Amino acid sequence: MASGGEPVGSVGGSFGFDRKLSATSLAALPAIAYLRSMTRITPLEGVHNFRHFHGYEGLDGARVKTGLYRSGHFSRASDDDWGHIGGLGIQVVADLRKPRERTNEPSNWPDPIAPRVLASDKGDTGEPPHLRFLRTGVHTTEGVRDYMLSAYRRIPMETGNKDVYRDAYRALATGDAEAGFLVHCAAGKDRTGIFCAIILDELGVDADTIVADYEMTNQAVDFDAIIPRIRERILADYGQAMEPAMMRTFLGVDGDYLRQAFEVMGGVDHYVRDHLGIVEHERDALRARWLTG
Repeated sequence: MASGGEPVGSVGGSFGFDRKLSATSLAALPAIAYLRSMTRITPLEGVHNFRHFHGYEGLDGARVKTGLYRSGHFSRASDDDWGHIGGLGIQVVADLRKPRERTNEPSNWPDPIAPRVLASDKGDTGEPPHLRFLRTGVHTTEGVRDYMLSAYRRIPMETGNKDVYRDAYRALATGDAEAGFLVHCAAGKDRTGIFCAIILDELGVDADTIVADYEMTNQAVDFDAIIPRIRERILADYGQAMEPAMMRTFLGVDGDYLRQAFEVMGGVDHYVRDHLGIVEHERDALRARWLTG
């Protein structure tokens, strides 16, 4: 695994297929060289962490079909950003944010794009958990990491997230999103990262590549640019702010977080069938539509 270098064991218990995650640092894997040679990340002016997650090798050597995108929120998207996004043919957007997040930072999709937006109003207790942690949590490196691990135990089991995961999966399987699909949350890393990992696993992408794609947030986001601005806002809102090193842990990702989520889920196969209620013909349809070659 990326941060601890410890074996993860059988992926059948965490990613759904009988594959092994390497105990070697991901930086040494051929998959990383492959990932870094590709132009997956698209720097935008007002949207963080925008990138695609198609093109990987899946089941039986087939490739994941073009048209899968992921990002942070769009409330500060510029005209140039919208111009780029509008050219991607995105038909369906899965917005994993809670109602308060969507109200405070609305996407404001312009009419020429006007995708179908999947979202949920369930499970909204007012203050999102990550904002509550910023206000009341233990802001040490260990405290931040413990919070992140707890968040990954919580996220896949929240009703609202499961509803959007289910609807997004079915949009991909039925062809509603065949021209283009985008999933996002606030930062495009946690709720979004789990869903992308589920879809890639369902399409037969190997576990090391799934983790590497997930960890690409750490290259896609310019932490040096955003951390001072976020710390200033947190200090103004809550009277305290994390140190930059802790903020980097809070804003970044680690393969151990994803591993925690899939352990709680009981693996992709169990989660997709028993938690999302996706049936076999829908799983077959997803693979038929999103694998090519």
